Amino acid sequence: MKQLTLAFALLASIGLAQAASHEHDMNHDMAAHSEHMTMHQGMGVVKAAKAGKLQIAHEPIPSLDWPSMTMWFDLNGHAGHGIQIGDRVHFEMMQNEKKKWVIEKIEKQ
Repeated sequence: MKQLTLAFALLASIGLAQAASHEHDMNHDMAAHSEHMTMHQGMGVVKAAKAGKLQIAHEPIPSLDWPSMTMWFDLNGHAGHGIQIGDRVHFEMMQNEKKKWVIEKIEKQ
């Protein structure tokens, strides 16, 4: 009987350890996912455009500790509709799973 109780206690502790490990992994995955979901805002001038992309000379972006620079951004869906080269814009962007910066929303200023 003593061995049966000991075996049951051992199995129960293994199950609890696995559950705690699984919960930790789930929380870690959510934290990594939320990093990609963080929205950042910028201001700049559109310098070039091509299918699904805009090149923007943007001001510093403090939330990313980025200095002013000119770079290409992917556009999500209809973002960028009506925007033209030379327009001053305010935009919201986030990094996707492939580590590309994608503009989710953009407006002329």
